[in-house]
This record gives sequence, structure tokens and C-alpha cells, in this order.
Amino acid sequence: MGKTLTDEQIEFYRREGYLYPLEGITPERANELLGALDDFEKEQGVSAGVFKLKGHLCFPEAWDFVREKAILDVAEDLIGPNILAFGSRFWIKPSGDGSFVSWHQDSAYFGCDPHEMVTCWVALTEANEGNGCLRAMPKSHLQGGYEHLESYENAPGDAPGEKKNMLGRGQAIQNMDESKAIHMELKPGQFSIHDERTAHGSFPNNSGKVRIGYSFFLIPTHVKSALERRPATLVRGVDEYGYWDTDPVPTKERLPEIIKTMLEHNAQYTNPAFKQDA
Repeated sequence: MGKTLTDEQIEFYRREGYLYPLEGITPERANELLGALDDFEKEQGVSAGVFKLKGHLCFPEAWDFVREKAILDVAEDLIGPNILAFGSRFWIKPSGDGSFVSWHQDSAYFGCDPHEMVTCWVALTEANEGNGCLRAMPKSHLQGGYEHLESYENAPGDAPGEKKNMLGRGQAIQNMDESKAIHMELKPGQFSIHDERTAHGSFPNNSGKVRIGYSFFLIPTHVKSALERRPATLVRGVDEYGYWDTDPVPTKERLPEIIKTMLEHNAQYTNPAFKQDA
């Protein structure tokens, strides 16, 4: 029995590779985060959705959100009490523009060793089948590493040249059995959690309204970077290992510098010459 999860929920997660719906924050708190997200874009002239790995560095509300107790309590039941936020991302999916996420595993690109990361995906607006909610492939985390085809063009939609695939490398697992996919529908403030080796993706949003979610990627402190030394944020417990540098605190004064660095990381992430897999 965990602090928050029942034995049955933990067993389900271990067996299936995902768990939802879980209660995270109130709808009112979700609206506050949406307001902060909108303010950031107005003030900085760039959407927080473009940053692929460090969304919690965009503004103080996001920095605080990766420490959300209800969400970390669930994560602790699965990966232990000492937790680092390796990364986070806002998933802003406008209606009707064709944006989607191809089937992929987080483990193939995040370069963490061992593979013990969990991804928490929080709905800031309603997420359902009609607006392109997160989909998971049950038991796929037990299959090891799938081969990913990288297109880099990110333009499989009808409009040539538009970036339809929201993944930086257009990475995709081929020939998944769509009939087995689970649509993880969530109300505002609810969240799902999945293993980093669980294959997941999402369809385009055809609802008529924008769909926004926020995911953060959590690792126990004993997990190392399989690439070069990188930064992370301690969000619970203690770090007795020191395998990671520390993310900068997103103060108003440091924000221009942080944004510049994050844009450089985006370019590195989409560069075929930069090793990503673990």
C-alpha cells in the first residue's frame, strides 16, 4: 500500500505501464496556470509550448507546479521519496491545425539510465478523444526499446511544410496495433502517469477549442544521465548522488538568459548529429 495509491493501482501500473485518471489540482488552479501561460507569451513574445524539455523554467508558477504535492505523492509510490524533475513541457494543441504526436517512447530520447522515469501528464483544459488526448499502448513498456523512425521533416499533414508532429525529431514507432490503444481522457486538473517505456501519442484536436496539457518527467535521484552531464531540479527528498547539475531558478531578471538557453537546447534536440538515445 502506497501513500496515495492502492496496491491494486500500483499493480495495474506495473502491469499495464500507465494509470489514470488521478486527482491532481483543482480546475481553478488549472485556470490560474493557463493565465500564467498566456501572460508569459504576451510578455516574452514566444509560446511556452515551443520549449521541448524545460517548461518549468518559463515562469514561477510552472516552477512551483513541478512540486505539486498530490502529483508527487503518486510518483513517490512508484519511484521512491527522492525525486528530480528532469524536464517538463506544455502541450498546446490548437484546434484544426493537424498537430499530433506520433507513437514513441520517452526512454528512446531522454538518455536516462536506468529507465525508471515516470511522466505525469496534467490536463489544464479538458482532454478527451475529440481534442486529441494522450493515448497509451498497454503493456508496451514490457517490450523493451522499439525502433523509432525519424523523419525530421515534421510535416505528415495536408499542408506542406507545416510542423504537424509535435515531437522534435518526428520520431515514430511503426505498425502499432491501434485497436489496443487506450484514450486517457481527463478533466481539468486531473492527470495520468506512465512509464518512460510505455508507447504513447495523440491524435489531432478537432474540437473547436485549444487543448492544453502539462507533462513533467520525474526520476529517482539514483538515475544517471546516459549522455553528457545535464541539469535537473530536486522536487522532493534529498539528492545523495549528485549526478545532475541544478536548473536555474526562473526569476524575472534571469528569464531572458534562460529563454535563450532553452532555445539553444531545442536546436540541439532536433539536430541529427546529437545523440539522444540511452
